Amino acid sequence: MSKLNNVKAVNQMIRGEHRTQTRKSKGYEKKSIERQIGDSWVDKSGQKWIQKNGYKAKVGKFNELRKSMDLSICPVCEKKTTDFDKKFITMEGHCHDCVVKQETLMKCEGYTSKKPIYEQWERSKIRKNAESFLEDAAKDVEMLKAKFTKSEYVNSDGTIDKWKIPESVESIEQGIDKQFDKFKEKLLNKLEQGDENVGIKSTTSK
Repeated sequence: MSKLNNVKAVNQMIRGEHRTQTRKSKGYEKKSIERQIGDSWVDKSGQKWIQKNGYKAKVGKFNELRKSMDLSICPVCEKKTTDFDKKFITMEGHCHDCVVKQETLMKCEGYTSKKPIYEQWERSKIRKNAESFLEDAAKDVEMLKAKFTKSEYVNSDGTIDKWKIPESVESIEQGIDKQFDKFKEKLLNKLEQGDENVGIKSTTSK
């Protein structure tokens, strides 16, 4: 009889019906989450993870930095990039194909909605570039003022030449600032005029 019971138990285990396999345990049951390859998440401790093929991997700060510096793969479409694409990734954050796709979608959306969506996006880029240029130019102006108001120069042999400045330091600095402000105002006026033509409100600080 015991042999028959053993055979019966083995058959039940093969079918997954044995009492030790079907017994329900009371208490907390951890809920499993199905993740796809490439999915990323952050656990309760703040650690970031990414799902790989059959396993999960920690994502550290160096991984993120390495990824941002890697120009061989487009961070958006993940295609292998060319030298031409790498220039676009540096400037735009994605490859040339992604840029063309983005611009085409905006043009189509603008055409169907009768709104200058692409033109506004393009003007926004121009405005940001102009403001960045003016920030750099302001630094150059300060260097220029320091150079033109310098009255002493050290020679290669250690001797010092003292030059007499034809105007006061204050007068020279005011003259340089005046020229730069005039150039800045002219540039910003053109920028605002171009923005208004496509319905962008004035946001440029003068």
